[in-house]
Amino acid sequence: LDYLAMGKFFKGLASAGAWACFDEFNRIELEVLSVIAQQILSIQRAVMAHLTTFVFEGTNLTLNPSCFVCITMNPGYAGRSELPDNLKVLFRTVAMMVPDYAMIGEIMLYSYGFVNARNLSVKIVTTYRLCSEQLSSQCHYDYGMRAVKSVLAAAGNLKLKYPTQDEDILLLRSIMDVNLPKFLSPDIPLFEGIISDLFPGVKLPKPEYDEFLSASTTICERKNLQATDFFLQKMIQTYEMMIVRHGFMLVGGPFAGKTQVIQVLAEALTLLSELGQMDEYKSMYRVINPKAITMGQLFGQFDPVSHEWTDGVVANTFREFASIQNDDRKWVVFDGPVDTLWIESMNTVLDDNKKLCLMSGEIIQMSNSMNLIFETDDLSQASPATVSRCGMVYLEPSSFGWRPLLISWLAALPPVLGQENKELLLALFDWLVPPCLNFIRRSVKELVQTSDSNLTRSLMYLFEILMKEACADEKAAKENKSLKIWIVSTFVFALVWSVGATCDHDGHDKFSEFFRELTSGNLVRELSSGELEEHKTPPTVGKIECPIPPEGLVYDYLFEQKGRGKWVPWLDLIKDRTLDPSVKKLSDIIVPTLDTVRYTYLMDVMIHNNRSLLFVGPTGTGKSVYVKDKLMNGLDKEMYQPLVVNFSAQTKAGQIQDLIMSKLDKRRKGWFGPPLGKKCVIFVDDMNMPAREQYGAQPPIELLRQWMDHGMWYDKKDTSKLQLVDIQFLGAMGPPGGGRNPITPRFLRHFNIVTINEFNDETMTRIFSNIVSFYLKQQNFHPEYFTSGTMLVSATMEVYKAAMKSLLPTPAKSHYVFNLRDFARVVLGCLLIRQQSVESKKVFVRLWVHEVYRVYYDRLVDGKDRVWLFELVQKVVKTHFKEDFHSVFKHLSGAGGKATDDDMRSLLFGDYMKPDAETKLYEEVTSLDELTGIVEMALEEYNNTHKNRMNLVIFRYVLEHLSRICRIIKQPGGNALLVGVGGSGRQSLTRLATSMADYQLFQPEISKSYGMMEWKDDLKAVLTAAGKEGKATVFLLTDTQIKEEAFLEDVDGLLNAGEVANLFALDEKQEILEAMRPLALAENKDGEFTPLSLFNFFVNRCKENLHVILAFSPIGDAFRNRLRQFPSLINCCTIDWFQAWPEDALELVANRFLEEVELTDNDRTATVSICKHFHESVRGLSERFAEQLGRHNYVTPTSYLELISSFKGLLGSKR
Repeated sequence: LDYLAMGKFFKGLASAGAWACFDEFNRIELEVLSVIAQQILSIQRAVMAHLTTFVFEGTNLTLNPSCFVCITMNPGYAGRSELPDNLKVLFRTVAMMVPDYAMIGEIMLYSYGFVNARNLSVKIVTTYRLCSEQLSSQCHYDYGMRAVKSVLAAAGNLKLKYPTQDEDILLLRSIMDVNLPKFLSPDIPLFEGIISDLFPGVKLPKPEYDEFLSASTTICERKNLQATDFFLQKMIQTYEMMIVRHGFMLVGGPFAGKTQVIQVLAEALTLLSELGQMDEYKSMYRVINPKAITMGQLFGQFDPVSHEWTDGVVANTFREFASIQNDDRKWVVFDGPVDTLWIESMNTVLDDNKKLCLMSGEIIQMSNSMNLIFETDDLSQASPATVSRCGMVYLEPSSFGWRPLLISWLAALPPVLGQENKELLLALFDWLVPPCLNFIRRSVKELVQTSDSNLTRSLMYLFEILMKEACADEKAAKENKSLKIWIVSTFVFALVWSVGATCDHDGHDKFSEFFRELTSGNLVRELSSGELEEHKTPPTVGKIECPIPPEGLVYDYLFEQKGRGKWVPWLDLIKDRTLDPSVKKLSDIIVPTLDTVRYTYLMDVMIHNNRSLLFVGPTGTGKSVYVKDKLMNGLDKEMYQPLVVNFSAQTKAGQIQDLIMSKLDKRRKGWFGPPLGKKCVIFVDDMNMPAREQYGAQPPIELLRQWMDHGMWYDKKDTSKLQLVDIQFLGAMGPPGGGRNPITPRFLRHFNIVTINEFNDETMTRIFSNIVSFYLKQQNFHPEYFTSGTMLVSATMEVYKAAMKSLLPTPAKSHYVFNLRDFARVVLGCLLIRQQSVESKKVFVRLWVHEVYRVYYDRLVDGKDRVWLFELVQKVVKTHFKEDFHSVFKHLSGAGGKATDDDMRSLLFGDYMKPDAETKLYEEVTSLDELTGIVEMALEEYNNTHKNRMNLVIFRYVLEHLSRICRIIKQPGGNALLVGVGGSGRQSLTRLATSMADYQLFQPEISKSYGMMEWKDDLKAVLTAAGKEGKATVFLLTDTQIKEEAFLEDVDGLLNAGEVANLFALDEKQEILEAMRPLALAENKDGEFTPLSLFNFFVNRCKENLHVILAFSPIGDAFRNRLRQFPSLINCCTIDWFQAWPEDALELVANRFLEEVELTDNDRTATVSICKHFHESVRGLSERFAEQLGRHNYVTPTSYLELISSFKGLLGSKR
């Protein structure tokens, strides 16, 4: 609520003289409360002064002095504010005590016609007291006044129905009915113990539910569900709860049957009303996911500019249901995470007022035939106010189990499988599934948390999909002699790729070994009780005729349904594939490996059979590449329309809804889908990146879940229903941790989950050796270098592994995170070289050392780590390249003959040595003096052509960093993260490197009014230059220019995907596509171009031509937090850590700046060394200061330059 809406209330009260009670007053925000205090004060003063008219909020009002305001509120907990003092003063405080429940109970029972009310009311209170002391404490247990009241209401209903029945029995039954549904299974025996002590010897007659149960069973059969005792019991409890409470919650994990209880109950009641039994009425319900839309879209909101009111989904639904005059049951179902933000706004509806109060001042009274049902997996975020207002029905997935799913699934299979081979399938499930699930839970680590039912369900889907073809023609299937062998082996294959597919790298080996033992029928396992349990092959299955071959892992084979069936190693499918020689860019090569084959195969079956698939795995394992490659090139364009959505920490549900809706056509009123005859395959990348809200929900995920569960969304403008058809989802995400969040299990249950682990060594070697040899052949290198190529890959492998082991991230070194992309950077860096520049193998070794230094060494923060890497490289050169390190680098070491870590600073490769050459060659820099000359020329040229001159001193430190930046922008798609304190030259060097490479530089100009709009326009300009005009562009961004964290969000997208989602409007996009068409045709004469592939072409051009260079400062927490929130800052950038200036640099700079001052040579040298000494000693002191007192004082190069210039200024003025 804002003060304007409250002002409206007060105007009405003051002029009408009414009394008003504001319930839950402290839900209003603190800022608004202090304004409200002023409003109330002005009314109170007018009453005291006995005025007849007074001015309120700028309007003249007549005052009726009998007006009165009263506030009721709960003291502080989550989602409540403390009242400000200027408001407290205006009210008299009254503390409300806990009343005597026994007395209230006694009076109410008498009023219902109970005779023995006094004893019974004491029993109710005692029951609740004992429960709160003895049972476990759960979020959804509550034993307060409202709980007592619902027992009394239930007892009153029963007394009316059975006036002659024994009163003890009636009360006992109402206590049981109201409380049993919410208890967890371990608490039920305790509760029954308490009851039997309080009501000794009272036996409950069985209630008559025959009509209800027969109706429910009929509906279950109709929907192919299993009417288990547990399910029917929960249905009865829900039905009874609905009669006593108008608001109640179904709580429990996924696969506990919550949604089905609601659906079956609605249909059963409708069936009963048709049969005229139990005086029941028809039921209708509407489902809303409260977290998939904003609070404003849920209840309604004022337009911030025009202050015009628009209703939300709940308001419209409520008004519609409340205005229907018949007695049909109408339910509003809230299916989504419960948190204090939205549910506390419903407090007045849930208690006895039954009124929905909207911010617009409208109050909707709830009719008697309406119910509010909440469906959620836990109540960890709900406040006591909510829990006490709602009835609870608790459903545990474990009491339901996966057996009913299995029975229902068998009934839906083609008869060849579901009837004739039912026994066989049941036996297979019973024999293999429980031990495997048990093993997965106890012995291996899963990348994401899964539930047993989820894995079993995935197994059923996969098995059914794989058997689809074999059973398509029933007659052929019946005559197929080897059908049984096929069933068993396909089942084994499906089990490995569903139940066994969620574990990590080591888990694969463990599971494989365990599974072989299990299928051989010799597995004996020790139970927790110490007994031994044997898993013998069941007689129905008999010996497995076609077992998995014993070599390698069970994950290495595919079962082919041909003849009697055979197991084929995945690698056989790619034996004869070679790399496509027409590929222009190395980064476009996908080397076929074990992983590409099997994941593409799984994707293929899932997409064609409309099942959602989720890949989970660490970054750099190629999840996105596989899926995008499949969507772009592997699907029939006539049948499928692909769409890629990237999630990030700032993604909002509304953006995702708009993005997906913009790709769909309207089929008929309220129905949307891709063009007729096509399916839209939506790939969600980085699915778990969206940030969790304060109470743990992730709206974009909830939006997708609402579609998966109910197939619909709500229109954001007029809240009408949108049904979406012919869509399916594929997802990819990294394991939770470091900016990635765990996803609600209620969403994961819809996916077959497959982990893509880090490649094993042989796959890595295979990939990179292929690429290296491909390049060496393409560039006509002499065959003797081919062996160097394989050495290069194995040497890089060793460095990569050692870095992962020894360079671990700590808060001070949060960027020590290595992944496969670093591996690729070293190899691709080596492949910048041309054969003209390589005279001998030693050059190759030097090149490799240079690249390792650029990727690993440049990010190191302290001397210890640097020495470690230097020693490692020495060792690797010896073991892999069989060369002596010192003889390879003897030209760098001075007279001593042994190269030291410091000498390695002069090892530079670059393409800037011949600025005027036609093709710039990437080659070794042999003389630093020559390089200094070239750079000074370039600097002079820069200063002549640009307004803002750069007064730089060129010394070795500058050359090193300049060379690093040049190397990065030379690589297609090279991005850099330059980290250093102010004044270390990050921006100047980037400008210089850009002009040396003849690229364009773009840097946003930040002014006071610079906001999101200007930022988006700048991004459009950069992307248009790079993608449409094909200009090589450097986009330089410093951390002082990041006014909103949302900027980084877009940078994160640029680095990762090469585009910013939803940046271009439709008309701008059209322009780009038109500009791309001729370019795409020039590259590929006979290609057919869909809008998507054209846009992809544009994105790839952007990736290639745009180099993002970020200049950050490592000081403070911001740097560390940003790296954690936006992983691509590390994954997609080469990091260059700017150290403090070395001594030779300080000396050169001082000399250069003092050269025009009149000093004797002696004075000059003395001055230079004093300046240097000041700077170095303060730096040393600052480090000690930080170590001993934990306080920081920063000495930057800027402060050194200021020292010199103030000396010059002072000297000049004194003279």
